[in-house]
Amino acid sequence: MARCRLMRHAGSMTSPVFAIDHVSVSVGDIDQARAFYSDLLGFIEIDRPDFGFPGVWYRVGATPLHLTTGGDVRGRDASLRPNDPHMAVAVDGDLDGFLDRLRSEGVEVIELENSPAALRQTFVKDPWGNVIEFCVNFPNPSNNPT
Repeated sequence: MARCRLMRHAGSMTSPVFAIDHVSVSVGDIDQARAFYSDLLGFIEIDRPDFGFPGVWYRVGATPLHLTTGGDVRGRDASLRPNDPHMAVAVDGDLDGFLDRLRSEGVEVIELENSPAALRQTFVKDPWGNVIEFCVNFPNPSNNPT
């Protein structure tokens, strides 16, 4: 496998700093996407410029989520596994009540038992097979008062 290296020239280049700017997901229909992401999940819609094609934007924590049509979708019958490509959303609050509401609307929910990465890791799919993880992270010891 080929390896990519950032070539440094003495004094002429500094290492870039990276941060996730946004996540983009393809959906089949914007109105149906609003019903799922706004009405069911409760994500907050934000302004979106007119790109000349359908889409909707949400703010999820500090990261925007962009939904657009016309791209590849996995499909309603796609598998739901923790190792499928997915976005993860940290949850602070009543995760069980939230998941119960999703289940009552027919959304399949799976939980990764005894996760080494978080207190809770749960996974759902949107109507186009995009996987979304809802997790409760371990407490950050640096945030605890001493």
